[in-house]
Amino acid sequence: MAKQTASLYNPGETEIVPRLNRKTTPVPVVSRWERRWVDIRVKFTFLLTALQCYRSPLKAIATIRKLLQFRQAMNGRKEIRRCIKAGGKYYFSVYIPGYPSALFNRYIRTELNYITPHKQPVNRLQVLQLAITNRCPLKCEHCFEWNNLNREEIFSTEQLVQLVKKFSAEGCAQFHLTGGEPMVKLARLTEIISQAGLLHEFYILSSGLNITEENALRLKEAGATGVIISLDHFDPVLHNLFRGSAQAYNHVVAAISNARRAGLVTALSLCATRSFITQANLWSYANLARKLGVCFVQVLEPKAVGHYQDQPVVLTAAETALLEKFYLEINFNHNCRDYPVFLYHGYHQRRLGCLSGGERILYIDSAGHIDACPFCQTKSYEAAAVISGRLLIKDIKIGGCPAYKKP
Repeated sequence: MAKQTASLYNPGETEIVPRLNRKTTPVPVVSRWERRWVDIRVKFTFLLTALQCYRSPLKAIATIRKLLQFRQAMNGRKEIRRCIKAGGKYYFSVYIPGYPSALFNRYIRTELNYITPHKQPVNRLQVLQLAITNRCPLKCEHCFEWNNLNREEIFSTEQLVQLVKKFSAEGCAQFHLTGGEPMVKLARLTEIISQAGLLHEFYILSSGLNITEENALRLKEAGATGVIISLDHFDPVLHNLFRGSAQAYNHVVAAISNARRAGLVTALSLCATRSFITQANLWSYANLARKLGVCFVQVLEPKAVGHYQDQPVVLTAAETALLEKFYLEINFNHNCRDYPVFLYHGYHQRRLGCLSGGERILYIDSAGHIDACPFCQTKSYEAAAVISGRLLIKDIKIGGCPAYKKP
């Protein structure tokens, strides 16, 4: 059942927005009243943190205003009003630490420092994406690690633990552990997470394989924050074809269910291909995400790397425009308040430039190369040099994707 509603961002147009049944919505979105209370608390935390950093009310307020303008430009015209509650904390994105926490406060100090430098402790990185293995039984259509898969492993578990500890010592809010398929190395995953302590957030980027109820609990007990599960179509048959496995869709559904029961933050990751991008498909995907009860959905654009090397997969201007329109509608239309929060990196990259490349995010692939991101395979440095001490983390400078230059 659906109804027509005026588009918020294209006057004169109408959008087909599904009619919601709030009583049966499983997505853990906080109520509007609770969100307002959270807003007050977060703003107070911002102000207190800025005062600690600058010791000047005028400088603190001016920096906060600039930071809020930056965040609004990144999100799209205004702040996304939805937030997720899980495990007693509030989450605004899988790339922002849960609130309240010391990690969230340090995240604020780091973001303030980008606007107006100060002398308080900050993070060297907000997110390190780390491939912990090249093992994977799937044959995904878009795999950016395709050329590295199922070869001899580069690092031992002990070396990976050491690598995480080195980035931890320099300041890193979150670690997103990927592969290959990281869940084929469950013991390695739990060892890395447990050895790092509770000063960070850990997300597991997986196809859903092997995330049983027992294994989801093991991840939670080790200290994992959440899981980001790849789902590339709402149609089970088409997702299975995309992933090269007849059980891929079932693995996703089971993984989300088991992760939710274990108390993990849940997210889906969609590679929005040219053949997928239609308004009907995007809404069907959103409805499935809502039914599964996930907290977030991140939308990635296909890039001509890995298994897509030399293929015409880059989105057209019309396709990105449709994605942007959908992103704005589902995040800001009040009729969609019970859907997961959608994250579309391409939206802010086109307006603010790339935030990866060692500025806020860095990627280490399964061959041990330090890259700007999974899609910009720069191979700029070797992670082995960080482990040995020959390369200092503070000296890693790569730069963001040239496709998204800063305005």
